[in-house]
Amino acid sequence: LSHGKHCSIIDMSFELDQVLNLYKKKSETPLQTIERFVTAHPEYKGLKTTYAGRLDPMAEGVLIVLAGEKNKERDTYTALDKDYEFEFVLGIETDTHDILGKITNTKEIKSPNREEVENVLKKYHGKFQQKYPAYSSKVVDGTPLFDIARRGLLGTVVIPRHLVEVKNIELAGEREISPRDFQKQIEESINALTGDFRQREILKLWDVYFGKSGLKKFVIYKAKITSSSGFYVRQLVSNIGHDLETGAITTSILRTRVGEHDLTGSVK
Repeated sequence: LSHGKHCSIIDMSFELDQVLNLYKKKSETPLQTIERFVTAHPEYKGLKTTYAGRLDPMAEGVLIVLAGEKNKERDTYTALDKDYEFEFVLGIETDTHDILGKITNTKEIKSPNREEVENVLKKYHGKFQQKYPAYSSKVVDGTPLFDIARRGLLGTVVIPRHLVEVKNIELAGEREISPRDFQKQIEESINALTGDFRQREILKLWDVYFGKSGLKKFVIYKAKITSSSGFYVRQLVSNIGHDLETGAITTSILRTRVGEHDLTGSVK
């Protein structure tokens, strides 16, 4: 190589030390998002890349990925505030608090009015101790909680809590969906997953549920939230369901902002 070419390679390596705003698709893991980006941008192959603030498989939106030397600033980017838009439905509970879980309880309900739901949401404005979801990557006694949960050993550990802050939360609307369309939405999302997420077993349970349910429609609520780092929307929805005495699961999560990075600059 000539000296000129050697210098250009060094310069390129330096330029790849970046904060990347990638769009994580629904039914994709954060690692799969990074792999998809690197495949489309082979110049990043072999360069250390990590995400700052993970997203659940059923969630989508802004995923901050640090490349090269930017990995040294991971704690800074992980700690940034985040905005989410999320949807939830009442009357169902799963072990993951979202559609990607085993149904653990159902309740035939008359949907509460909008004011009741809004009042419950307001309860979570401010700082409070939030329990980690059983299906999360939080490590307890050297083992991730999701591994403990899948082995049926949750009764042997104390699930920890951590301090979080909700800076803004509001109910943004509601819509109705037919059982057929709701089931189709769930099946498409779960079937799009790769890896072992108990898909076959969970889809069978959903099939049984919709076969027995006499509901003619489901009401899906939409809310928006600005939260501190480490906040779990799924756990919030589970708490909302408990407060309303109906149970609830998250049906969709869209992360729209991490710090100064938002959807407008997110690479799909």
